[in-house]
Amino acid sequence: MADSSTPRSLRRFSRLDAKRAFIFLAMLAIVGVCYWFLLPAVQSLIIPPAPGGDKGPWVVRPIFAFHFGAVAVMAAATLPFLMTPLRRIWARQDAALGTRCDPLHDRPGKRVLLFIQGLLLLVFCAAALFFYLFSWTFIAPDGIGERLPWTVLNHSFQEIVSLETIPDGMRSESIKQDGPWYSVRFWNGRSLTLSEENEGTTLDELRAITAYIADRSGVVWARRIDARAR
Repeated sequence: MADSSTPRSLRRFSRLDAKRAFIFLAMLAIVGVCYWFLLPAVQSLIIPPAPGGDKGPWVVRPIFAFHFGAVAVMAAATLPFLMTPLRRIWARQDAALGTRCDPLHDRPGKRVLLFIQGLLLLVFCAAALFFYLFSWTFIAPDGIGERLPWTVLNHSFQEIVSLETIPDGMRSESIKQDGPWYSVRFWNGRSLTLSEENEGTTLDELRAITAYIADRSGVVWARRIDARAR
């Protein structure tokens, strides 16, 4: 009787393989959705609370892109364990059929390239996870604080040298950014951006934050020179 160790010949991508691919993608989607809702709950246990609203102080969370990256790396780390029973079942099925599907069997260079690309993507998404959980911006009467995974940076409002904005309804092609978008630049060359891409930040809250920064710093928001109506 054939078992999972029986040598198998290669087969073309078939209906059986399409079914397996569908199952894999369905499980990936389910795991991704679970982490999409779970990770904000974990984040809320780490990021300090703040009143927010019109008066502040405010805690500004990372942009949505970090949420997607965090979900991707968690799903990639979890799915192999969930797939283990299915992989064993599929191996037994292939052994019984005497064939297996391996589109890259005669393309070792492509296999190595995909492995490297996947590894780089995994590193990028892992970094997104750390930024998502361990970075935020705190805006309070004593200044602006940047919490990064490896350090904390504090800026007084007197360190602000310029305030640049892309108003709502406008766009900057040079940075591929739509308004409303705000950039705070400090004397040491560091800058901080705020926009609706910051997860959980509403437009009204964004306006309150930026008005507060301008009032405390005494610097006026200037429209970015290349901002044009969309």
